[in-house]
Amino acid sequence: MSSRSAEKRLWIALIISSLIAIVEFTGGFLGQSLALVSDSGHVLTDVLAVGVGILTLRLGRKPHTARRTFGYHRAEIFAALVNGSVLIGAAFLIIFEAYLRLRQPPTVQGPLVLAIASIGLLGNITNAGLLSRSRRTNLNVKGVFLHTVGDVLSSLAVIVSSLIVIFTGYQGVDPLVAAIIGVLIMRSAYLLVRDSTNILLEATPRQMQLETIAKAIRSVEGVKGVHDLHVWTITSGLYALSGHITVDTDSISQGSTIVEKIEAKLKESFGIEHVTLQIEAEALEKIEDPERI
Repeated sequence: MSSRSAEKRLWIALIISSLIAIVEFTGGFLGQSLALVSDSGHVLTDVLAVGVGILTLRLGRKPHTARRTFGYHRAEIFAALVNGSVLIGAAFLIIFEAYLRLRQPPTVQGPLVLAIASIGLLGNITNAGLLSRSRRTNLNVKGVFLHTVGDVLSSLAVIVSSLIVIFTGYQGVDPLVAAIIGVLIMRSAYLLVRDSTNILLEATPRQMQLETIAKAIRSVEGVKGVHDLHVWTITSGLYALSGHITVDTDSISQGSTIVEKIEAKLKESFGIEHVTLQIEAEALEKIEDPERI
């Protein structure tokens, strides 16, 4: 899916999320429901995430320069890290407030909370459907999608808690559900922070094994060995590789042909498109330890 198509979906999600946040906060305040207020806070972080997502998509389309040779691709990763960090802080606040309310639960207006949470559920399901395709190609959109899925679960939990309040009168279920929402938020935030941090630290992508890539390179005819191999993620779906290869030829043209074959194999097998390899003609000692490749 193109960057502009993803941006269009994010704009629609931004409008829907903003309306949900306003309606849920108002309903939660009037209905004395921490669960609903917590859900509105979660949706508000979605609004911020969508806004930053739109900004980073636009920055990502800016051309590369001599100073920024990879353009602004890393802006997306930085935004994902900030969003995840904010969510973790929000989750802690929700859980702490839930603890305070468990000690002295207020009277929750069950019917009002049920109506508002049902509206929020419909809006969140709409957003999840809009973003489900784009999340596969963009980490920042994936982050927004994770937020939205969390909102769907949160809305369902609030609906269940309001029904319990209506039919049993038990008020303690509302802060309990709020605490559950906080845990769901924290889990999604942790995954987002983990993925974005690994990218910023230029770690090997989780779905790739360095030794497997090294074997693929060594399988190309003419390659005798590979060392100093590094694979990292520039931004979502854009991978880079650098390393040294030992070849059994002193011919520059033959060496270039070997590199072209390696590039084609890496692109086909692993989706790595940005490849930089240094050719060495002298035999080097084979390194068996994947950590040293």
